[in-house]
Amino acid sequence: MSIKSSSSDIFRQLTGLLHQLSNSEYAQPLVVLSGNTIGKHVRHILEFFDILVVGAQTGAINYDTRQRDMRLETDIAEALERMYLLDRSIHRMNLYHPLTLEGDLSADGGNQIQIPSTFARELLYNIEHAIHHMALIQVAVKDSFYHIVLPPHFGVAYSTVHHQHSH
Repeated sequence: MSIKSSSSDIFRQLTGLLHQLSNSEYAQPLVVLSGNTIGKHVRHILEFFDILVVGAQTGAINYDTRQRDMRLETDIAEALERMYLLDRSIHRMNLYHPLTLEGDLSADGGNQIQIPSTFARELLYNIEHAIHHMALIQVAVKDSFYHIVLPPHFGVAYSTVHHQHSH
């Protein structure tokens, strides 16, 4: 599977989940998520992908400067539309496009860093980041929404899926 196909797979899995939830379930604070919602995790995933796509235009990305669009965590239709647009944008991107990753490693904003990267490297990071949050979403679904059916590999790293199939 190519890296772009992997990102599409992430969006397909999330789309399948969202089609099974109501907006109220999507935005429901859950004890198992420390009072957070499935919608907040989906918003977080999508905003990272958004930063990457926008950063490909500017040449710089900084995951710390998210907009935190609250519509993405409360409105399933909005999240689905954003996933569709992101998937289309990602498939048009040059994987080898150079980027500069910017960040801050301190709480007071005094340790700014810049690291050379590429669109492919950051897309891989976004896929792994999404899988991590999807693992948390999977726990929430199993705890709170028994009617939802998730694919067996939802929230499982591709390397783990491969390892499980090889044994």
